Amino acid sequence: IIMGARNESLFLMKEEMTALADEIIFMTDDGSYGRKGLVTEPLKELCEDTKGKPDMVLAIGPPIMMKFCALTTKPYGVKTVVSLNSIMVDGTGMCGGCRVTIGGKTKFVCVDGPEFDGHEVDWNNMLQRMGAFKPQEQEALHRFGANDGHKCNIDKMADAKAKESK
Repeated sequence: IIMGARNESLFLMKEEMTALADEIIFMTDDGSYGRKGLVTEPLKELCEDTKGKPDMVLAIGPPIMMKFCALTTKPYGVKTVVSLNSIMVDGTGMCGGCRVTIGGKTKFVCVDGPEFDGHEVDWNNMLQRMGAFKPQEQEALHRFGANDGHKCNIDKMADAKAKESK
């Protein structure tokens, strides 16, 4: 498993993933934990390893990271599955917001996926579409104060669910 984050505090399920893996490589943009750099660096090293080349890569995370994982594995012929759930809006196929081009054909992530062959995704089109409303998103963040000290509560939610299940 290769896990990456901007810094150590942003890793989720670090202990659980470590327990599952024979080997785990942590990468951080700032070098605060594991190796400093991008997940594509150890991915390329593994693809070049003639003894331990991966049979398949499953990339989950930001679309730009998945794009570069797919670009990294393609020359080595390593099957790469990506999870495009980050582009979904309503999950029913009715809004069309999650429309992507896969292998030259139009697909809807919510009904045809969300997992696809990363080598078949038209990444440039998808990333362009995802950025189409960036000015409006920035305005909404500014207007509603999300940039004024908003703090993620995902850890608190996980702790509360863990206490409920006991």
